[in-house]
Amino acid sequence: MKFTNEDTLEAVRWINEKFDRDGRFPSRCTLNECTNYGITLQHVKAYKDWSKTPSTSDAIDSWVSSWLSSEEIDQLRGRCKKSQSLIFHRTLIKR
Repeated sequence: MKFTNEDTLEAVRWINEKFDRDGRFPSRCTLNECTNYGITLQHVKAYKDWSKTPSTSDAIDSWVSSWLSSEEIDQLRGRCKKSQSLIFHRTLIKR
């Protein structure tokens, strides 16, 4: 997924929300490890990697490609499109 500068803020917001609310995020991490715990070592690695990722579109794109499943990427695309349409709508209302 290639992010534009406008998508970057929404992508950061969405990923942070997912980490805050979903102990199984990113879902790709659960494929490699089976434990009785909700959080695996891969989840911790993904979070540490995310914490070190700069808020640039290229860096976020690289992290997304490395860690997210295709379903999560589709969800993120939908969130970014929704955000863009809301910004466009607000711009029209102000005029």
